[in-house]
Amino acid sequence: MGAVELKVPGGKLIRARAEVRDGRIKFARFTGDFFMTPEEDLEQLEESLVGLEADRDRVREMVICFFRAKGTSILGGTPEDFAKALIMALESAVSSSRGERIP
Repeated sequence: MGAVELKVPGGKLIRARAEVRDGRIKFARFTGDFFMTPEEDLEQLEESLVGLEADRDRVREMVICFFRAKGTSILGGTPEDFAKALIMALESAVSSSRGERIP
């Protein structure tokens, strides 16, 4: 399991935890002191990430497109910040289990 904390410049703290198995996201969770409306979007994002290929570009595109399509309002961060935190957590998970980096 990979875990990171990302302090957004001028914003809030975003924590991301992730697990990768066979090159795909098995688990993803975000916590922190940010605010999001509607709150349910965060859980829906986490669920939709499961099974996604753990590829930096795919993850970034998916997270950003998810928030934009939903019209989610985020105070203390941006969709790009959430993507960055998750990619960092995925890299941490992969490197701790196999000594590799995600593509």
